[in-house]
Amino acid sequence: MSKKLLAALAATTAMFASACGGSAPAPGEVTVALPFASCLSWYPLYVAQDQGYFDEEGITAKFENTDGSGGAVQATLTGKAQLAAAAPNSYLSAASTGAQVQAFYALYQRSTFSVVTPADSGITDLAGLKGKTVGISAPGGGDVIYQEWLLSQAGLKKDADYTQLAVGDGSSAATALKKGTVDAYSASFFDEEVIKAGDLKVTALHGENEPELVDNFLVATDKWAEKNTETIEKFGRALARGTQKGLADPAGVIELCGKHAPEETQDPAFAKVIYDRVSELLKLPEARRTSTATSTRPPSPPSPSGWPTSG
Repeated sequence: MSKKLLAALAATTAMFASACGGSAPAPGEVTVALPFASCLSWYPLYVAQDQGYFDEEGITAKFENTDGSGGAVQATLTGKAQLAAAAPNSYLSAASTGAQVQAFYALYQRSTFSVVTPADSGITDLAGLKGKTVGISAPGGGDVIYQEWLLSQAGLKKDADYTQLAVGDGSSAATALKKGTVDAYSASFFDEEVIKAGDLKVTALHGENEPELVDNFLVATDKWAEKNTETIEKFGRALARGTQKGLADPAGVIELCGKHAPEETQDPAFAKVIYDRVSELLKLPEARRTSTATSTRPPSPPSPSGWPTSG
């Protein structure tokens, strides 16, 4: 992998807003606030740490779990973390209230959400949800914003055309779909796979002109980012290498995550399913693979013949 591409992956296509920043840690120490506990979902970070890529850049990286993307962004504002992995809506929500934050490096190259309905429900498109009940995990989540936007593209308005009901996530959502408590569910990729693992076949509903969206940016306060531009570039370079190495070694990632989160890999087959879903989110879509020096997206996967170097 060329130095130019690695630098491009770490370049900041910053989206600025306004208000307060967090306190600075010791030089080279970076704590990353994650929206939820999962090694497989954030495996490029864990691979970069395990392979010593952060060490090579002079960075001591730590990962802290929080309660959702909002909690991750808040951790940067209070100085508990220097970076947050956050969904776009949480970053934009903080910025809209005056928080001085900026976002860069899109971890995922596609939206992590979909609206699913049981395959035998008879509902084959978004218009079929009129008069139905659509499940969400909890009010205010990224899945809620995605679901409301998606259904609005089909001319459906919440309350007027359909009912929204919070039913939790994962197995709770699967139960709600099986019992008919909800007719559809706004699922993250992880929830979708949990639902499928419960032997419920589902159909994902999409809009005709649904755009390709990036998801989960790295977010930092303006104050910290402006004082640590070199650290940001180094962190991005290490993360890009972790992404590429992880994409080429499924077994290695699952073994690594078995050490950090044993519960995620108790079922090897399910762990591989989640790894595959995450890997697809990390890969640059074909339509956007003509990367330029201003791109902040992770690289397309390397060939199986061997690992690229950082030089």
